[in-house]
Amino acid sequence: MLIGILTTPKTFERRHLLRHVYSKSLWPDKNVTDCLDIRFVICSNITNEEHLTMLELEIMTYNDIIILNCTETVFFDKTHSYFSSLPDIFGRDRPYDYVMKTDDDTYLRLDALVASLRDKPRTDMYYGLDIPCNNGTEFNFWIPAPFMTGLGYVLSWDVVEWMADSEMPLDFTMHPEDMMLGWWLQIGEKGKNRYSNIPAMYDFRGDDQEPNCNRHDLIPGTVAVHRLKENSRWSTVLKYFNVTHGLIKPSKLHYIP
Repeated sequence: MLIGILTTPKTFERRHLLRHVYSKSLWPDKNVTDCLDIRFVICSNITNEEHLTMLELEIMTYNDIIILNCTETVFFDKTHSYFSSLPDIFGRDRPYDYVMKTDDDTYLRLDALVASLRDKPRTDMYYGLDIPCNNGTEFNFWIPAPFMTGLGYVLSWDVVEWMADSEMPLDFTMHPEDMMLGWWLQIGEKGKNRYSNIPAMYDFRGDDQEPNCNRHDLIPGTVAVHRLKENSRWSTVLKYFNVTHGLIKPSKLHYIP
């Protein structure tokens, strides 16, 4: 599976964090890491010289960034550019079974994600956190079709190729990207193998927020948790899932040769 993390030129510190979080040293199970290809996705309209320099250094060091001919926006242009460019970038000989779009404020538990997909079909598949949930009682706005929220959703490769070849989505780009994808798939009669992984995919619940069907406290069976825009939330999540194993003890001296 290809995991594309949509990010912006200026968030290089977040990309460094994610490289550590998803490094093979933290995920030693080859059954997990060997089937995943993780890339960062950025639009090419970079005008800030500092950002450009940092990006060039990252590409030279890590070679894990895809730069697309698009504009940074919350609307669907960037996401459409991501999916529709992949057959040209990686070829059409089915290089991946699945393609995921996620954000740089989402933490993926890679082992749980892989396990949740092992029994899913490899064609006409659409996976994520379905909106509306609870029969729409949590939301008071109109949506054109049910959709998987933008924190992270997965398409099978054949659906990605359809997006690259179809001209229909180009008429529907000026709305939130996750909503537009659901609408596209409904109009195109694609993604009929649909899987909503509630409650394993959800938004982080802040202290002043009430829980709902897509926002709640951390749970052991998590696949993805979203809205980690502050480092304090990342710290809370990584500690909860014992990612760092409490390596540093404040009362002790540490020496790493």
